[in-house]
Amino acid sequence: MRDLGRTRRRMRAMVRQLDLPSMTTVEELSAAVADRAGRPIRLVPRQMRVGEPSGFVERRAETEAIYFEWETSGLHQAHIICHELAHLLCGHLAEPPHADEETARVELPTIDADMVRLILGRSHYDDAAEAEAEILGPS
Repeated sequence: MRDLGRTRRRMRAMVRQLDLPSMTTVEELSAAVADRAGRPIRLVPRQMRVGEPSGFVERRAETEAIYFEWETSGLHQAHIICHELAHLLCGHLAEPPHADEETARVELPTIDADMVRLILGRSHYDDAAEAEAEILGPS
């Protein structure tokens, strides 16, 4: 329980460092996180497949893309996006790939491109990382 309190304090301090007004939109929060990270963030609504999470981050060489379920309430969408932004703020994701022409030319015609990005672009977070994102996301 003590660790959870320490994590909450650290997450709240991180939010204060963003210096956002008390009332903010998800788009404003995304822009602030992008400024802090020095990388643009695109918010991409999509219909998730059975077995996929309700949201995830795809790290590309030039940008971050946050995919979130579009067939849910606006409040739930905001929660999903904030959770994924928290993963970015906390450094839970692997380094973005380097732009490489040779890699970009590889073709895998039998594998769905969205599934490749999902599998290769997402780390398996441990329980501590998920707890941090859940605490920071709605903060």
